[in-house]
Amino acid sequence: MGIITLSALAMSLQFGQGSSFQQNNEYWTYRDGNWMIHGILVHPSGPGPFPAIIVSHGKGGTAETFARSKAEEFKKWGMVTIAVDYTHSMAGGVTTGNDDGYSKENMKRAMKALDLLKQQPYVDSRRIAAYGNSMGAFLTIGLAAEPRAGLKAAIITAGGLSSKEGYPAPTADVAKKIRVPFLIIHGENDTTVPPDRSIRLKDVLDENKVENERKTYPGEGHNVHQTRSKEVYEDIKNWLIKYKVLGS
Repeated sequence: MGIITLSALAMSLQFGQGSSFQQNNEYWTYRDGNWMIHGILVHPSGPGPFPAIIVSHGKGGTAETFARSKAEEFKKWGMVTIAVDYTHSMAGGVTTGNDDGYSKENMKRAMKALDLLKQQPYVDSRRIAAYGNSMGAFLTIGLAAEPRAGLKAAIITAGGLSSKEGYPAPTADVAKKIRVPFLIIHGENDTTVPPDRSIRLKDVLDENKVENERKTYPGEGHNVHQTRSKEVYEDIKNWLIKYKVLGS
C-alpha cells in the first residue's frame, strides 16, 4: 500500500525541545520553533530496509507536484523517496534575496529531510542517493558536495554550475568537493540552463577523478525529464544499479 505511518492516524515524534516530526499517510511536517518544512515520504510495502533517494524539485514545483510521480516509479524499484518543499516552490514560504536553488536555507531543508529519512526504520542509510531537476539540480550538486549527506550516488537533469557566486547554481569551488558517482542528464536545446553549465560540472568531476557520466538528448529542451521520461528513468535506474544503491 506504500503507507508510511505506523497507523492510519498522524504520528508525532518529538525531536527535542520545541521540535517535532509529524506524518500523516505520505505527507510529513517538521517544526523546530518558528521554522517549519513539509513534503512527502513514500516507501514500498514491507519492513525493509530499503535504499532511498531524496528528490529535489525545480522552480515553481513542489514536493508533491514534482516528486510524486518519481516516487511512485522509484517505489516499483524498491526505493523510499523523500521530498521537501524548497524556497523556490509554490509552497516554499518566504524567500529573501538569492535563497532559491543552492542556498543556505535550501541546504538546511534538504539536510533535515535526509536526517528524517535516515531515522526511519525501513531505510537503509548506507544506500541513499539524490536526484534533482533544474533548481533542484543545483541543490543536488550541493548535497553531493556535502560529506554529512552521506550519499552513495547523485543524478541531475537540466542543471550545472555558475561561473560566479551569488546565483542559485553553485560554483566550481563547491563541485570540487564532490566525491560520489555523478550522472548528468541534459537536453541539448535547453535554453533555461544552457548545456555548457553541465559541461563545467563534468570538467570539474573529471579533473578530480570522480566517477561520472554526462548524457545529452539531441533536440530536447529544459524538461527532458518529462519529454524523454522513459529513457531518463532508465538512465537513473542503471546508474543506481551500477553504484549499488539498487540491488543486493
